[in-house]
Amino acid sequence: MTWHVEESVWDAYTSGRLDTAAEASVETHVVGCVECRAAARSLVVPAAVDAVWDEVRTTIARPTLPLPLRVLRRFGVRGDDLVIVSAADSLLLPAAVAIGFAIMCGCLAGLADLGPASREAVFLALAPLVPVLAVVASYDALDPLRELAEPTPYNKLRMALLRATAALAVAVPATMAIGLIVPNMHDLAFMWLAPSLGLTVGSLVLLTWLEAWATGGLVATAWLGCVFTLRGGDKVDVLVTPLVQTAFVVVALALTATLVLRTTTLRLQGGSL
Repeated sequence: MTWHVEESVWDAYTSGRLDTAAEASVETHVVGCVECRAAARSLVVPAAVDAVWDEVRTTIARPTLPLPLRVLRRFGVRGDDLVIVSAADSLLLPAAVAIGFAIMCGCLAGLADLGPASREAVFLALAPLVPVLAVVASYDALDPLRELAEPTPYNKLRMALLRATAALAVAVPATMAIGLIVPNMHDLAFMWLAPSLGLTVGSLVLLTWLEAWATGGLVATAWLGCVFTLRGGDKVDVLVTPLVQTAFVVVALALTATLVLRTTTLRLQGGSL
């Protein structure tokens, strides 16, 4: 080194009077200068250093979690599961998507000037997609866990279910509330659950092949096309019959088996659960 940090510069650095560029210059220099590293150590009280490292270790070993996750921890949910959900940003974005889409569904079904049949068709078309879009949002391409999901030794199926559950914890109650609040929708307030179950599990399966929003677009397009085709033939009521509701549950169980198979082969592609 041809220069060293002068005492006056150290005084300014420790008191926070250096600008950002000067601070960066000092820190970059210290990385490669043994003498200045020794000088830097002499300026720090050892107890303060120990306190900082203790806080770092505590943060790593027991990270601060959002309030909903702290509540889940009190109910006995494993710490590593909570860290996975928190790190995956599985709360804020899915919650915003679920609440926003549920409100839109309520506005279209309750406030638009539609006849009874069209109103029911709109509700049955949109309500089952609220959980689907919430789950898809939890697998958004900006997800910080996206690049880590493939090599991690953490169980892929468990990770998929944790993230889906975190999204559904907001999406399902929000949609139920809309169904109960919107006038004339009480008879259908729970009839969207079986279709949504099948669509959501199907989305999780597709996420092992496709990107998140491609999956959401494909599922939404297919479901909307199905409902409005039935509406065109005045057959929307078939979706709420016991036989069709049971069929949705059976399909969901079959898709669950497919999801287990896909997430345990360790040959994941596309969405990379």
